Amino acid sequence: MPKSASAGAQRDATSRESGIGLGELENHLGYFVRRLQHWIFRDVNAALATIDLDVILYSILETIAANPGAAQIAIAGALGIERARMVALLDDLQQAGLIVRERAEHDRRAHALGLTPRGRLILKKANALVAAHEKRVARRLGADNYRRALTALSQFETD
Repeated sequence: MPKSASAGAQRDATSRESGIGLGELENHLGYFVRRLQHWIFRDVNAALATIDLDVILYSILETIAANPGAAQIAIAGALGIERARMVALLDDLQQAGLIVRERAEHDRRAHALGLTPRGRLILKKANALVAAHEKRVARRLGADNYRRALTALSQFETD
């Protein structure tokens, strides 16, 4: 049985066993995206907890690594994190010895971000954990569905 048919059959069996139907939710992408996101966050956060990170902190570290010297407001904007929350998250990362914040040369009011050597080491470990997590996601969705979902969702732009 194809992976998508198998998943649908499993969902139907679970619905029948519980006696709960999904009604129109069966036709709502958002419902299934939320379920997938919930599973993904639980799985990746459990993996990252072994190195005292979560998906948000990991995302910040990875974005800083990809953009050394970027302003914290630019990183916050790219990740969709509110300014006040970003400051607290960066405080946590700095206290853990993972990042440095320095006054930006071009704007003394802004802070440029960088990883410390410890931050680079933790990020390397995190990337290995996240790669294993992504393999689990691909297994659950099926390799073709995983690639299609990644392509489709990476093209979605928020306003």
